[in-house]
Amino acid sequence: MRFLDDVKVLKDKKEYNELGIYKGMVGTILEAEIRSGSFYVNFIDPNMIEDDIGLPIRIEDLQVVFDRGTTDDEILDCLPKNNPSWWCIVENGYIMNLKGERKNKIPYDYNS
Repeated sequence: MRFLDDVKVLKDKKEYNELGIYKGMVGTILEAEIRSGSFYVNFIDPNMIEDDIGLPIRIEDLQVVFDRGTTDDEILDCLPKNNPSWWCIVENGYIMNLKGERKNKIPYDYNS
């Protein structure tokens, strides 16, 4: 899971529902970095009635539905100060930066 991938929301949560985001909705990760265990995801109203909704969604509440194949160089170019130490990828259950360092110790336990 990385910048520009399409992701599906796996859980209904009050903070998502209050903004019109529900389980099963698909959006696009629009920021390269991971902040507070969340990706910033943008959702587009398919009926074009409402404005787009963008908000941070917890990693554990997301599933990739379309991998756009964004390269590490493209991600690096979009990270603040082009810093490869920023956390920006979820791979095999690990939150990782572009240096290959892992933030969590136990795969899929994003708070470990």
